[in-house]
Amino acid sequence: MSNRLFRFVHAGDFHLELPPLGMAEVPDHLNELFIESAYWAAERVFETVLAEEAELLVLSGDVIDPQLTGPRGPLFLAGQFQRLAQRDIPVYWAGGRADPPDAWPSAIGLPENVHVFPRGRVEEFVHQRDGAPLVRLMGASRDGRRTIRTSDFEPDPAGLFSIAVVHGAAEKSALESRGIHYWALGGRHERSTLFSSPNVAHYPGSPQGRRIEEHGTHGCTLVQVDQQGQARTSMVPTDVMRWHEERVAIDELTGRDDLEILLRQRMHGLTESSPSVDLMIAWTIGGSGPLVGRLRRGGLADELLGWLRSEYGFGPPAAWSVSLEVERSAPLPAEWYEQETIRGDFLREIRRLQVNPSEPPDLAPYMCESHLAGTLASAAELGEGAGRECVLSEAALLGAELLSGEEDQP
Repeated sequence: MSNRLFRFVHAGDFHLELPPLGMAEVPDHLNELFIESAYWAAERVFETVLAEEAELLVLSGDVIDPQLTGPRGPLFLAGQFQRLAQRDIPVYWAGGRADPPDAWPSAIGLPENVHVFPRGRVEEFVHQRDGAPLVRLMGASRDGRRTIRTSDFEPDPAGLFSIAVVHGAAEKSALESRGIHYWALGGRHERSTLFSSPNVAHYPGSPQGRRIEEHGTHGCTLVQVDQQGQARTSMVPTDVMRWHEERVAIDELTGRDDLEILLRQRMHGLTESSPSVDLMIAWTIGGSGPLVGRLRRGGLADELLGWLRSEYGFGPPAAWSVSLEVERSAPLPAEWYEQETIRGDFLREIRRLQVNPSEPPDLAPYMCESHLAGTLASAAELGEGAGRECVLSEAALLGAELLSGEEDQP
């Protein structure tokens, strides 16, 4: 069967119930942004469907947890669905972990253009244009299994372009073997394509990043299908705030003024490349030289962070510096652990605690009675695992810096 040209939008993982994370304190002028960002980004998805004159919208799960959003979430979505209904644009929605079909509140009706796939079994729809079949959609809402049961999905026997809508994970080979033209997958916050020829398996990611680990541009996916049934995907950015990880390298000759120039140059590059999006930036300073020690030990890092925030953090749009930290240096020289010095004694004690993970450090002699009776005592207790190793590594580095001369810094 020869196919006809059409386009659709694939989106998912809105998570309207989840605000951005990863900041201990949100400044007052960014409060509205943090509260509304998931909704604003989701609204841009629907605006994309309308602007691109898409044939349909495919949602691949984790759009909303109505119990956590309260009435606002379902009312917002119902209003957006209605915008598409006014243009006769259908929505095909497979639920994920957060949004099984029975989670939708019965008091808020879904417009007739919204088709929700049932939980645990595949249901099919054939979308028509001008009375003729255009595309076949198969889908199932998640039923508790993490792995997609690919054997439930079959290509159209007459060759009609087929879309499988499902939330979860599957082996690439298992998806490829089914012969489905387009796998509309959900369950990943980062955009990724498992394969793109001759068929496609694609996660659009979340329309809005929520923490520094979800850095970079987020959006929805516009899918264009040609007459040969080949689907081509392109990202349409929808995020209203964007997370960035930025590393700035310094060396022995870098001074404070030099670092300010480097930070300013990098900041200008970021704001020029994203002129209409609020930025959340985590800075890492890496390299070597005296400035590294000053950044670690003194208040210079806090001073620079404050300068960046006052200079660029209020916009509009804002480029808010979330943090400024110094990169961990290379392992300390092995000979330092063998020296008969105060530094050597200290590092040997740290090493002893590292190789004996069940032995707690005895910090009580260094704490006053009021601290021992308060919350600081429990905060000073080190258990086992990655947290303990991180604390001991940081303690070794800080101690080595404080016990070394200016010309003998780690």
